[in-house]
Amino acid sequence: MLKLEPAFKLSAIALTFALAQGAYAQEQVEKIEVVHKRSSILSEITENSEKLIAMPGALGDPLQAVFALPGVVAAGGSMAAPAVRGSSPSDNSFEVDFMPAGYIFHDFGNSIFNKHLLQDFQLYSAAYGPSYANVTGAVFDVTLRNPRHQNVKTIVDMSMFNSGVFVEGAISDNLAFYLSGRKSMLPLFFSKGEELEDEDGEKTGVVINDAPDDNDYQGKLVWEPNGNNQFSLSFTGANDSAAANFNERAELSLKNPEYQGDAIFKRGFNSQSLIWDHFADDYQFKLGVGGLSGDERLEYGKAATGTDGFYQDVKNKQVSLKGRLNYRLNRRHHLVVDAAYYDQQVNVDYDMFLYTCTELDPDCDLNKGERIKDQRKVDFASQMLSVAHIWQLSEALESELGVQWHRNDLTDENFVNPRLALRYQLDDSNRINFKAGRYNRMQDIPYLMEEIGNPQLKSQTSMHTSLGFEQDLADEWSWSLETYYKTMDKLPLALNGYADADKLYSNEVEGRAYGVDLMINKNRTEDWYGWLSVSYGKSERTDLRTDITRDYYADTPLVINAVFNYQINERWNAGFNLTARSGQAYTPIVGVKHNPDFEGRFLPVYGDPFSERFDTYGRLDVRLERKVDFFGLDAKLVMEVMNILGVENISHVDLDYRKVKSTSDLIIKEEEDDFGIRPSVGFSVTF
Repeated sequence: MLKLEPAFKLSAIALTFALAQGAYAQEQVEKIEVVHKRSSILSEITENSEKLIAMPGALGDPLQAVFALPGVVAAGGSMAAPAVRGSSPSDNSFEVDFMPAGYIFHDFGNSIFNKHLLQDFQLYSAAYGPSYANVTGAVFDVTLRNPRHQNVKTIVDMSMFNSGVFVEGAISDNLAFYLSGRKSMLPLFFSKGEELEDEDGEKTGVVINDAPDDNDYQGKLVWEPNGNNQFSLSFTGANDSAAANFNERAELSLKNPEYQGDAIFKRGFNSQSLIWDHFADDYQFKLGVGGLSGDERLEYGKAATGTDGFYQDVKNKQVSLKGRLNYRLNRRHHLVVDAAYYDQQVNVDYDMFLYTCTELDPDCDLNKGERIKDQRKVDFASQMLSVAHIWQLSEALESELGVQWHRNDLTDENFVNPRLALRYQLDDSNRINFKAGRYNRMQDIPYLMEEIGNPQLKSQTSMHTSLGFEQDLADEWSWSLETYYKTMDKLPLALNGYADADKLYSNEVEGRAYGVDLMINKNRTEDWYGWLSVSYGKSERTDLRTDITRDYYADTPLVINAVFNYQINERWNAGFNLTARSGQAYTPIVGVKHNPDFEGRFLPVYGDPFSERFDTYGRLDVRLERKVDFFGLDAKLVMEVMNILGVENISHVDLDYRKVKSTSDLIIKEEEDDFGIRPSVGFSVTF
């Protein structure tokens, strides 16, 4: 789903960040297994997904728990999007039940999925197969389970931050459904007209008009006319919103006086899909058609004088048609054929200042251009066709050789991407995996639009390689070690200050990321399970015009996660999640200068981009769960404390604009990552 970036993202971040501060607040090469019909196992959550749901600090959100997996960091704060193995969050791709997703994370941290829906979740960090196109980062592949054939049951979940209702059951012998709806409880922590205070109790100048809020829904209807066919009708949607007034005391107003006044941010999407699965003796065929529509709107700078202020609005529609054939030629040979067609329409309407910047620029505020107003429409299609041959060369060696053709009409580009995976079974317990491939993705739409971008930009490309070792040990212990190397080409460069600045952007940035991920895992035995992940990596970007290489803003060399869960007895369960990681790179402020547009106002002078790091990040989350009887009904009480040690993790620095009165006042203000100690109590009942 299209986001408000690059020129659009500045004020959306400012609004959501300001409100959030006030809130209380293995991958491996897999054999294809052809089955004669779907099994009831598709209605049950996998063991790995159960672990993610119960992870302390995730509030029962399995996708939020992804940040405890190797190679994953929140890029720029705990409520930010995931950056995986040195790639940008914008490089990621999200699929839900075989079809493209709108977005899977709300703006204030949690995912859009009810914990009762997830059947399986796969994170493909690098060097994945040819079934995935238009992606150079990680693939988040979410599978929602099928409805259970049971009497209709209802589960009500309530917590301090989110509440919802889940209904599931059978309509007939071959027809079943579920429905889910959830609503954020964040509005309970705010009062309309309340002016937020900082950690010192001082007024911030941010007045709540409408509290940060989100909601989501999902539904699935599955019809199984016989043992060889299954039809699934699914629908999903989500909404996020916030509204505030930035008065004359607000940091945003002091830094950008034209942005003073009311601000509103809203985004949402709705999607529907119909999927047919056909199961035969030697093949499985899947065909899906889906529709996706979304809207993201930001209004800001509506001053008390009654001016209209500024706005950016992006509406998009997408129709997707996908097919997949898994065909078993014989015992040693499989073919996997994927085909997809996407028809997209994007409508952009804006009245704003143009900010020409990318992830390489430390602060878009310094790249402010002229005020522009326009409406633009982009229609384009893209197609993908891939073939993978999986060959069991011997009892020990398996290969997957694939090729993908991908085309997008907007930039008139064609790509042929080879992919290779080798899996060598040393013995029953030890395996070696090697994977490599070439990848591409189209630039974000705003970079390609007239007036705010450069339509001549080419698509980004990337090469992935990885080499890993896995070993199974006794008593459900296992460990794996995987190294990876990525190259990134044709990334966008903002052309501020160059002779051809009228082009706005060029393809003159390269990048690379490399590292190693260690995972030690203990499956549940003797009432406990847990894992330890250690990731060491490096991510860099090179400006080809200056030949200067710098750390990427999300570069986090060392990340350690330790998760432990213990079943105390039949009713009690407890666990913890300990996270420690290197401080992310940031750009130091080395001075103060006059704001050229506003007399008596000031702007920061920056040092070398991303040349310093915040202190080491640390956080300990604990979780305690108890099964209870509630008037004869099965119920569960969950108590969690996030950041129980109250560690102050700094993730953002800026001038303290309320205190800066001259260019001699280099007064820096530090902002915490997300929150201090945050307890939560949840209650769930089934009837």
